[in-house]
Amino acid sequence: MPLPITSTAISDAKEHALKSWYQCMDIRGLTARIPDWRTRTAPDGSPVLSVEVAGPGAAHALALFSSNYHLTLPNPGDLRPQYDIDTPGRTVLVWRYAGVWVELWHPDTIPTQPAAVQADTDPALVSASTGRPLFGPGGRLTFTRRPKETTA
Repeated sequence: MPLPITSTAISDAKEHALKSWYQCMDIRGLTARIPDWRTRTAPDGSPVLSVEVAGPGAAHALALFSSNYHLTLPNPGDLRPQYDIDTPGRTVLVWRYAGVWVELWHPDTIPTQPAAVQADTDPALVSASTGRPLFGPGGRLTFTRRPKETTA
């Protein structure tokens, strides 16, 4: 049976996450912040600290934090950060620190084409299935490839 988690462990996990996040943001000069912490209980009975990454470049900041920042996890049972895909509409980075699950997340956004670009496109030149223009540069441009040279 797991040991009960104290409020000290929860506050330590929050302090650890805050210190790690803002140290990473300061190093890279980013301004995304993690202001509004929520606490709940996971299905296994462990506490979960959850916070939305807010501010400009939240998705970029979370991606940099997950890939370029070395998170120190000194306690037995700590788990390294990984992405959780169970919640639709959210990108969630989760790890375990001192028996507490810590989640940093941002809502998924789908980039849309600006209205000015849509208005300039002739409907006759747009694919009915994809909504993309039929003409234009493809994935491989010919000027980027050099012809093979034969040596004698």
